[in-house]
Amino acid sequence: MGVKYSNNASTSLPGGINDSVTEITVTDASSFPAISSPDYAYLTLVSATALEVVKCTDITGNVL
Repeated sequence: MGVKYSNNASTSLPGGINDSVTEITVTDASSFPAISSPDYAYLTLVSATALEVVKCTDITGNVL
């Protein structure tokens, strides 16, 4: 148990997010590893002007 990895997994966001959300719905999470507590993965959110590394502790369907 611990960090889960997936090479070059990517998806897109169907809408915007802000710095107070704790769940992110994505278009398709099928390329990401299966994650449930106590496992986690580090993800990088990328926009045209910024990037942010986040710790993902659960993936259920398309919700991270």
